[in-house]
Amino acid sequence: MPKRYFPSLGLCVLTGLLMGCEPVDSEPETTTTGLRPVYASYTEIRSIQTLDPQPMRNPGKIYLKDNLLLVNEVGRGIHLIDNSNPAQPVKLSFVSIPGNLDLAMKGSVLYADNTLDLVALDLSNPRAVKVVKRIENAFPYQAYPSERGVRFECADPEKGVVVRWEKTSLKNARCHR
Repeated sequence: MPKRYFPSLGLCVLTGLLMGCEPVDSEPETTTTGLRPVYASYTEIRSIQTLDPQPMRNPGKIYLKDNLLLVNEVGRGIHLIDNSNPAQPVKLSFVSIPGNLDLAMKGSVLYADNTLDLVALDLSNPRAVKVVKRIENAFPYQAYPSERGVRFECADPEKGVVVRWEKTSLKNARCHR
């Protein structure tokens, strides 16, 4: 007698192998506490703007290029600060780069991650930063939360980019990490 495969289980196994989640064995309908992805559209994520200086809430990496100090605001963008006088630094602007965690510079070009994309930005005028180049989908789609030992609703790239995970009640959570 040939083996029978259940399409939904096969899909979750494939998803698990490709995206780092493990399927939960078939169970009767259950409700459990788990994580649900919160999405932003690809258009929203790829919108980079130069804004007035912003308060630092969650600073990350720091980079110094000549007299320009760059401070990453984890997940949000980069603060640009004139550090010609270290005793009195002057906030110049904030570059909103959704999902940004890392940065590097060469000359006046800033290289930064923008969730899935790698962007090159011209900082020759720190108050009017311009996108020079974008390499779309340079980084993998994050289809699972960073936490381990949790059930979660499997992410769907068709719905947009996962920007965070919220704790909620889930019916038949199919993915586990």
